[in-house]
Amino acid sequence: MKFNKVKHLLSLICLLTILAVPVLTQALPLDNPLGPGVTFEKAVSNVINAALGVSGVLALIAFIYGGVTWMISGGDTSKIQKGRAMMTWAVWGIVIIFSSYAILNYIFTALVGGGGSGDTSAINPTD
Repeated sequence: MKFNKVKHLLSLICLLTILAVPVLTQALPLDNPLGPGVTFEKAVSNVINAALGVSGVLALIAFIYGGVTWMISGGDTSKIQKGRAMMTWAVWGIVIIFSSYAILNYIFTALVGGGGSGDTSAINPTD
């Protein structure tokens, strides 16, 4: 019998909590967590720009490291080949990064900018 009273009391507390949630949430203002005036498209474009920027820097560092490896090889053919291969792959990485930027810019312009309007503010915001 005592177990039933506890069970009913817990059920009543859960029911009141569930019914009170909408009232409590109406009282709290919900601000944009990204900041005032930041839209979802702008947040996604900022993340994409940051990722492309970091990967571009890493590709440039790999290219410089490959060049330094080649320069200090001292005539060792294996080090020359290693440096040349690093520089080649770094150039391919940079080409892929620029291509992905162009493709994403085109996609964002088509989706957000209204289809071929030439508006690049979706991937490159100017605020």
